Amino acid sequence: MKRRYFFITSGIFLLLILLCGLTGAWAWEKTAPSSPVQKKVAREVKPYQFDLIGYEAGAIASKTKDWITRPGTRLSPEAQQNLVENYVALAQEARRLEYEINRIYADPEQQDPAAASADLQRREKESKRLMHEVRPMVETILARQVSQTLEDMGLGTAGRLWPPLVFNFSALPSYLIVSPRDHIELEAGVHLRPDLTIPEKESIEDDVATKFDVSTLVEELGGLGVWPTMLTDDADLSWILDTIAHEWLHTYMAFHPLGWHMFDNPQMDTINETVATIVGNEVGAEVAWRYYGIPKPKPQPLSETPTDLPPPDPNKFDFRLEMRRTRLKVDELLKAGKIEDAEAYMEARRKLFVEHGYYIRKLNQAYFAFHGSYATSGASTDPIGPKLRQLRNLTPDLATFVHEVQRISKPADLDALLAEWQAGHR
Repeated sequence: MKRRYFFITSGIFLLLILLCGLTGAWAWEKTAPSSPVQKKVAREVKPYQFDLIGYEAGAIASKTKDWITRPGTRLSPEAQQNLVENYVALAQEARRLEYEINRIYADPEQQDPAAASADLQRREKESKRLMHEVRPMVETILARQVSQTLEDMGLGTAGRLWPPLVFNFSALPSYLIVSPRDHIELEAGVHLRPDLTIPEKESIEDDVATKFDVSTLVEELGGLGVWPTMLTDDADLSWILDTIAHEWLHTYMAFHPLGWHMFDNPQMDTINETVATIVGNEVGAEVAWRYYGIPKPKPQPLSETPTDLPPPDPNKFDFRLEMRRTRLKVDELLKAGKIEDAEAYMEARRKLFVEHGYYIRKLNQAYFAFHGSYATSGASTDPIGPKLRQLRNLTPDLATFVHEVQRISKPADLDALLAEWQAGHR
């Protein structure tokens, strides 16, 4: 009987995996900018596009195996914690070594970079070998921890999490962002292969910008809400936990109006990303505290998006404040029709950020079209962020907040929802 039960449950699980994979592929195609420029840009960069079907096939096969073998689940809670923390430390060490190797190869004074970096390359290879060995266990442990926390916070469906939280640490695709030059808007977005070099990315940016007279940027991603979701391990543990929950929320919304209408307009994109950020931050902080003893961050004070900013502090460079100052000035220049002035201003500001240790390869309309969709970031001047944070403060728990916002299908729905909660009608 046990064997029969195993095959029945395995069959059901495989059907669920197929359904989630197909839903993820459908959402990938549907939740993309639908402007006339989108198809033209996609055709232009077709040789460089990310292979979603190939990823889905490999990821689903790998996760089916992990579901059967359940790697890491027999370890004690203490051993699971140590394994995860050691993996994150290895990932950060591998990244540091990679940086040192690249620095040696970029040094024009270095006569034999291969010899000079030989020990660093050996150590990097060993770090990656150790990471590869334990990665399935770490992914399974983190997925179970975040899933349990989501369920405990009331975000399950009939007592279970849907869709199942499944993710991979993997090389993420880059994202080609296209915005008009005369205003800031995500007019087109195409996911590109993860193996592109910086010169290749800049060539793609220049070709598309010249051909369509647009602003372009190929940006790195930290996570991607396909299914199984994709995640980089090149970060600290708190960020990883936030992003696991953030990307799961996107897959969850693929079954609700908020996700269906994500790219109807820039405001709906911003609502989606900001909701995912709020949920990811709250859930990630709970997992970090519950399983790893990481203190929860202090709540940020609720305030409206400022338009009048304080003067710069000569003794302290505030990235968020200066980025918001930059965005406000760019909006002002573009509204006045001064496109070239705005672009020159952004380049000058980019150099200022670099001088203060914030490496921004390109700061333009496309940069703000992408980063501005996260209304909690300094690159956004959208009032959507404060509205959603206020709504979250009014709702009694995270589950209520999610169940309320998942029904939003147009920006006006957010205003109506917030007004109802402010009036105490909920």
